Amino acid sequence: EEEVRPEDCIPNTPGNEDARDFLAHAPTKGLWMPLGKEVKVMQCWRCKRYGHRTGDRECPFFIKGNQKLEQFRVAHEDPMYDLIRENKRNEKESRIRQLQQLLQDTTSDSDSSASSSSSSSSDRKRRKKKKKKEKKKKEKKRKKKRKHKSSKGDDNSGSD
Repeated sequence: EEEVRPEDCIPNTPGNEDARDFLAHAPTKGLWMPLGKEVKVMQCWRCKRYGHRTGDRECPFFIKGNQKLEQFRVAHEDPMYDLIRENKRNEKESRIRQLQQLLQDTTSDSDSSASSSSSSSSDRKRRKKKKKKEKKKKEKKRKKKRKHKSSKGDDNSGSD
């Protein structure tokens, strides 16, 4: 009868000698790890060797390869990535709004000092656009409120 050895789960190829050797001499009984070294029975996708994962420092391809892609992968694995991205987007939007407001203020000041028909017509167009946006926002809010009220009404009728 053949005994099942832990190192048999890792193929006997030239790059895997260290991982196989470590598993061969690792203790099989007890709840402790020798010298605090973790036994990893996993295969790296890049170098196809066992004993580490893709992106570990042990991998010979850790430094090589596409650095931008690697940074992107690490960033996306970070749970704070979405929050940071959302904060950046909000800051950018608020900055754009501030600059637009500043631009409108400066253009309105220059319009009042120099009266020209072309600038006043563009100013009218801008006001119309702004009013349309405000109307759309109000309409959306109304629809949301209606939706919210109808869902509340459904909840109350179900409890009777």
